[in-house]
Amino acid sequence: MDWRKQRRPMLLRQLEDAATIFSSLKGTLVGVGMTAYSRIIPSFFCRNYHIVALRKTGDLPILREKAQIFCLEERLGRTVQEEGFQSARLLAHPLTREYLRSLPDPKYFFLYQNYPELRDLGREENWVLLANPPELRVRVGSRSFFNELIQCLRVNAAEGLLCPIEELWAHEYRYWAERVGAKLAVQLPEIRMGGGRGTFFIFSEQQYQALQSRLRGRIWRGSRIETMSVRRFIEGTPASVALCVTENGILFSRLQTQLLDLPYTDAMPENGVFCGHSWGGSLFLDPTSDAVKAQTAPFGEYLGRMGYRGIVGIDLVVEKGTGRIYPMEINPRLTGAFPMLSQLHLGNGVIPMEIFHLLEFLGVPYEVDLASMNDEYAKPVTGSHLLLFLMSSDSLRTPSLRGGLYELDLDSKGAFFVKPAMDYRDIKNERQFIVIDGPPDGQLGSGDPLYRLCRLLFKDPFAANRNTMNLALQAAEWVRNRILV
Repeated sequence: MDWRKQRRPMLLRQLEDAATIFSSLKGTLVGVGMTAYSRIIPSFFCRNYHIVALRKTGDLPILREKAQIFCLEERLGRTVQEEGFQSARLLAHPLTREYLRSLPDPKYFFLYQNYPELRDLGREENWVLLANPPELRVRVGSRSFFNELIQCLRVNAAEGLLCPIEELWAHEYRYWAERVGAKLAVQLPEIRMGGGRGTFFIFSEQQYQALQSRLRGRIWRGSRIETMSVRRFIEGTPASVALCVTENGILFSRLQTQLLDLPYTDAMPENGVFCGHSWGGSLFLDPTSDAVKAQTAPFGEYLGRMGYRGIVGIDLVVEKGTGRIYPMEINPRLTGAFPMLSQLHLGNGVIPMEIFHLLEFLGVPYEVDLASMNDEYAKPVTGSHLLLFLMSSDSLRTPSLRGGLYELDLDSKGAFFVKPAMDYRDIKNERQFIVIDGPPDGQLGSGDPLYRLCRLLFKDPFAANRNTMNLALQAAEWVRNRILV
């Protein structure tokens, strides 16, 4: 069956329906990421699926049971230690291009996000890039666009403003406290990297003066700082919703708790450091799905009119005490909830949102009952994940820790390897966890304190009880000590 010759679009209801569509795809579907795990989901639906990854990681033997993986560091025999090495440079490398030319045409590329140089390379090679145009992504992701959109859509807004960075030294803390609030959230829009980079929470004159000193040179993380966003700090629980903008309407994930500023990031000068997600066992006054959609659907509808397609993340804060939802940021790309959220949906027999994201860009004719699919996405899923960072260590232990399922030994406060695994369904009790999306196998690829070492998966939500979080932090400490010297 060739989907280009279908007269009637296929109705997607079950996982098997998605597999049928992808089995009819001619050519090669290629996932592209810094790590292979980040693009693993299509392998559950597409037999001839390839992944191009930069990093040589300890989970590659597990992932290769699902997909054919080209790893540039593996082919080079060394670690790539160039800062800012993103997917465009990965695909432009001669060894990568040689590998890709061996695959059947046409080639479709599943990307984290698009870049101008990647668009140009795609045109040169006649590739199909399954992502929004880079100009649209940059515009939608800008702080000024978000501020304008908040006013235009009339959704809940935290008081604040976008102003030249010189205003930081033109005023004292008291000026901002009187104008915005005693607790401030300061963001640097020129810092395009996510995960909390370029974000500072200021609650006192002393903290304000420390920020003035840090930014005195108008340079942060290698970027020239021209502006800053100053808004009222909303006390509450950080959360997010993933939307998928389709030709037929919008798909919504359930509200998910974001884990920020966990104890192992205390040494970071920035705040709001993204450390993972927790699904289920809510920490906050749980808003209704209607309340969540009232604050997120307008963004999806507006982006759809702009021509945006596929997944977009909306960061939120659920205010303590009131449950009021405040949109905080738009992330026009695959978000940090993926592929874990997709794995949880797969475990429940639900078509993952990533599949609809791909179908929108592939131009495959399909039909879906949006109401029914959103009902499925609204059902609770349970699980969590943590990101582990380099922070201040210098080198890796050898041999490297391998990916897979581990179990804590509560008596020794250590852990032991159980079996190769990457699926939440392999985790049988609260002491078990999966090491995936790493660890590095070779040398460190960066000296950035927020360089990601790996990801840990847990079967229970951290919001369920304090013991669950304590066990997770114990696992994180053990894993980090096994990776770094």
